[in-house]
Amino acid sequence: MKIKIITLPVGFAQTNVYICYDENNKKAIIIDPGAEPGRILREISDSGLDVAAILLTHGHLDHIGAVNKVKEALGVKVYTSEKEAALANDQALNGTKTFGMPPITADVDEFLTDNQEIDFGFGNIRVISTPGHTHGHISFYIPEADILFSGDCLFRESYGRYDLPTGNFAVLKESLAYLFGLPPQTVAYPGHGPSTTIGHEKTNNPIRA
Repeated sequence: MKIKIITLPVGFAQTNVYICYDENNKKAIIIDPGAEPGRILREISDSGLDVAAILLTHGHLDHIGAVNKVKEALGVKVYTSEKEAALANDQALNGTKTFGMPPITADVDEFLTDNQEIDFGFGNIRVISTPGHTHGHISFYIPEADILFSGDCLFRESYGRYDLPTGNFAVLKESLAYLFGLPPQTVAYPGHGPSTTIGHEKTNNPIRA
């Protein structure tokens, strides 16, 4: 197993779309295709990847805007938590009404639960429930590779906002405390901005373990 990650900042919020794949067998997943479906699909094609699934950390508009077009083009399933699947398709909750945007939806096929292990061809991915930014937010952890996709829960020396519908600061702090318990060498890839490590955040994040 040799995990590679392609990062594509897309859309008005420069949301990080992650294409995570095994360099040996080219099996891949896409995390949070928020916008610019053509760009995402070109990257998949140019890299010769075999995409097995689309994973969503949460249902905000800037993380789901390209889901349906990418899903249709690749013929793969979309996975997230049950709460986020509902949030993604509620215009009052996913941000479209808040920001005056046209309606955006995401067709989710399967629901994921806390501590569930999923495997799409390059080792186990552990689902971690990390609510607070939204009520059903999840993160994706690959223990074998020391990789965490933290969505809008944990950022480099920062954390996700909690003032949008279903957000909760006290719950967010609990989620961060859990993530800070992961091995310090774990590299965290957030929904916006640069990557970081759990060890760095335990010392430098405004909310510390």
